Amino acid sequence: MEKTNKNWFIVKSGCASVYQKADFNSPCLTEVIYGESCQIINQDGNWIRIRCEDGYLGWVNEFYGKKSLKTNKPTHIIVFPNENGIFDSKYPFGSMVNKHLTGSVQITDLLGLDQVIPVARNLLGTPYKWGGKTSLGIDCSGLVQSVLKVCGLKIPRDAYQQFDFFVKDEIQLNQAKSGDLHFFGRDGKVTHVGFSLGEKGILHSQGNVKVESLDPSDENVNFNLIDMYMSTHSIQRKFRP
Repeated sequence: MEKTNKNWFIVKSGCASVYQKADFNSPCLTEVIYGESCQIINQDGNWIRIRCEDGYLGWVNEFYGKKSLKTNKPTHIIVFPNENGIFDSKYPFGSMVNKHLTGSVQITDLLGLDQVIPVARNLLGTPYKWGGKTSLGIDCSGLVQSVLKVCGLKIPRDAYQQFDFFVKDEIQLNQAKSGDLHFFGRDGKVTHVGFSLGEKGILHSQGNVKVESLDPSDENVNFNLIDMYMSTHSIQRKFRP
């Protein structure tokens, strides 16, 4: 292992895959996004072991960014599509930039609880990508984490961790409000999560980001999700000061 006197890795690509090992053939764990400051743990050739801003540990290839003596200090974050109604591949959803761009908001301007679903709807049609967290491709827990982040609530990365984070906030399915979370899995193991659209409606990433229902009488019903349904959890209290 190599040591470096630079403590931070600043992502300069739209997104960068984070791997379990210093090898492109190893499992992809998550992503880091443009502008993110990752703590450097050590280095092996062109591979850097990092701690992501959400605490996730893994390996990223050095060509995705640059090493720095200090953290990045972004002023804005990309939340909405640009003037063409799309997210730029260079600055996808969640990118942290140092100037105002179309679709960006100031990082200090937390959007709040009421904007969770409006923000998530802007990602409808985004393809599913294992480990993805942006408009270039996103998985179920990446969607939940990334949307809640820009709305002012930082939560863990994986669905089972998110379940643990909200475990004390369980509610009945018919009590769900827009933005609350539906969790799914089998044999007590959480494997999927999505936003409630109110009661049995769900916005989630499975194949792509889409709207479906847990109501058997609804034309958009997803019977597989009904079979896997575990519980519903309110996000309301976590947004309170």
